[in-house]
Amino acid sequence: MQPTVRSRRLGGKLGSYRRRRDLSGTELATRLGIHQATWSKIESGKARVSAAVLAKAAEVLDIPADAVAALDTLRRKADEPGWWQDYGDILSEPVQMLIELEADASWIRTYEGEVIPGLLQTPAYAERVITAGSPHIRVADIDRFLELRVRRQRRILDGVRLTAIIGEAAIRQQVGGAAVLGEQLRHLTRVVTEHDVTVQIVPFTADAHAALGDAFVIIQWPDEADPEAVYVDGVTSRTVHERSGVVRSYLHALGSVQNQALNPRESLGLIHDVIKDLQ
Repeated sequence: MQPTVRSRRLGGKLGSYRRRRDLSGTELATRLGIHQATWSKIESGKARVSAAVLAKAAEVLDIPADAVAALDTLRRKADEPGWWQDYGDILSEPVQMLIELEADASWIRTYEGEVIPGLLQTPAYAERVITAGSPHIRVADIDRFLELRVRRQRRILDGVRLTAIIGEAAIRQQVGGAAVLGEQLRHLTRVVTEHDVTVQIVPFTADAHAALGDAFVIIQWPDEADPEAVYVDGVTSRTVHERSGVVRSYLHALGSVQNQALNPRESLGLIHDVIKDLQ
């Protein structure tokens, strides 16, 4: 089984409960009546967990009832194909993981120095970004990428909390021309007003910060006991990090750049100034 974000989260939680009970994987597997290799794959997210095995593990590990219910929900979701899999032929595995991360997120924090984040892009702006980044892309695939982006943006309509730290270059570079950028910036102001979205601009006058040259997304889930995950977007590679040390580095980078950013009110003021300059 190809591990998914959800299956790894489930396996990680079960492994944490096992360690709290001071049981080895072999000891627990024996008590569950399964092979140790199978339990190892469950903890790494590479094997599915049946309802019966989860119930027995909860009993052996003395997991509280409310936590068992949450684990069972995660188990069922891990078995469900995500809508984003319909786009698997045009998406890399890390991007599919990002969308899966977004699907369950309660709070998404992102930093982009030069481009408006994808969750906030208008179709015209997104199309120009997509075609510039992939000059040989097929027209049919452009349409699918745009459709995908719109579907991802439904998370904002669903009420997910989004904090976007954006470099001033992103709100000034005329991607698609002045008209496209102007509509993009007006869209930003509407989204901030109508949804749980915070936008902060890092002005050109800002000092150096730990996120220089980077672009990344930090995902947090409703259960704050779940560790965050980080998606890093590069020109030639895209990666999802879940190791605590790496996540802490990006949390530090986000804090560093946010300290250099204008506050939300000042950021909206700067966006309005740029809109006026474009008219």
